[in-house]
Amino acid sequence: MSEDNELHTILKTLETYSQCDITHSFSEQDTDLLKVSYSHESKAFVITQHDTVETYQDLSSALARLESLLDKLKSSIR
Repeated sequence: MSEDNELHTILKTLETYSQCDITHSFSEQDTDLLKVSYSHESKAFVITQHDTVETYQDLSSALARLESLLDKLKSSIR
C-alpha cells in the first residue's frame, strides 16, 4: 500500500469514528511532530503541528495538507 493510500485510510478512519476521541500522531524519537484528528462538533479534520492548528472541512484538502507537511518533515530529517 502506498503512503497516499495509507494517509487516506487514516483520515477515513478518523472520520468514520468521529464519535470517539482519536488522534493519530506522527513522531520521531518519541517526539510528536504532527497530529491529526477529526472534530465531530465542527465536522472538520484538525491538523496540529507545534502550536499551529489548522482545520479542513473535506478529506481531500486535509489529505493534501498532510502530505505536504509530511514531505517537509521528511526532507528536514534527512
